[in-house]
Amino acid sequence: MTLVSVFFVVGMMASETANVSSPQAQINNQHEIPALATIGEYTVYPLEYSTEDDVAKLFSRVCQRGNPVLQGRPAADLVVLGRAMYRKAKLISTGQVVVHKTGEVVALGFGWDVAEGGVWKNSGLEMPASLAAHAACGKEAFDSLTARGKTFFGAFYGVLPPHDGVFFGFLAVSGFMMARERGFLDGFQYTLLQTLTKRGAGVFGKFGKGDDNMNWHLEFAEIADKVDNKAVSDEIREIGGTVNVSLTNLDYAIEGEEWMARCAKTVRLESAEHMRAPSQEMATNQLKWLRQTQSTNMITSRL
Repeated sequence: MTLVSVFFVVGMMASETANVSSPQAQINNQHEIPALATIGEYTVYPLEYSTEDDVAKLFSRVCQRGNPVLQGRPAADLVVLGRAMYRKAKLISTGQVVVHKTGEVVALGFGWDVAEGGVWKNSGLEMPASLAAHAACGKEAFDSLTARGKTFFGAFYGVLPPHDGVFFGFLAVSGFMMARERGFLDGFQYTLLQTLTKRGAGVFGKFGKGDDNMNWHLEFAEIADKVDNKAVSDEIREIGGTVNVSLTNLDYAIEGEEWMARCAKTVRLESAEHMRAPSQEMATNQLKWLRQTQSTNMITSRL
């Protein structure tokens, strides 16, 4: 995978957030949000540990790296995109943040059910005009997907330099693990980052047997042909490039070795197990927290 919107009045923001938040997302006290794992100087928490504002600001600092349709966009517009990402991710609460020992949030990951649509759908936010090319690429990726069942969308995973890029992998794999445990059949993702598609033996490529892992490409020129707005169409055509899309069976990804090993190689880890163990700890502890939170909410609702 919008300046006026950032300055919404507090009452309106609270109302919109309530409309898209799941019950567990109403927790506002960080002391009630458990640590999921501690890895070196970093601690991983559920996305709800951080506020929408803080996550959106971090997203705006991370999302431009290598992404040709986000580079150079107004910072305020990217903050609004970060807000939309935060809201969509909270629908199923598989998002996570990584906090450095200094207390700074330095990495984050988002994902949600493909059935919920793209990032702007039902977010309560208006897409800024500067992000039209980004939206067009996302729409084409979604339109190209033929879902085989309940499908998880790995929307965005990023790390703030110069912090350890290994968390890009841990966050993504943990998201896929949680999705599988919550009944999703496949994991869907796409990238415009050439550094990922060119990295040898990475996850964005055709591998596996049959339909275990499907991969296809969307050329920017083809996307431009489908955009009605001439200025946006010309912009996409001028940028050039490719959207690389994949659909991966989650049983194959999590239970097997090849996908996991490729994830490890993408972030320069030594083996599949070096990727699997921390990701599994993060996923297991987040699912445990979600079950406890849901149980508490059910008890409270009956009182």
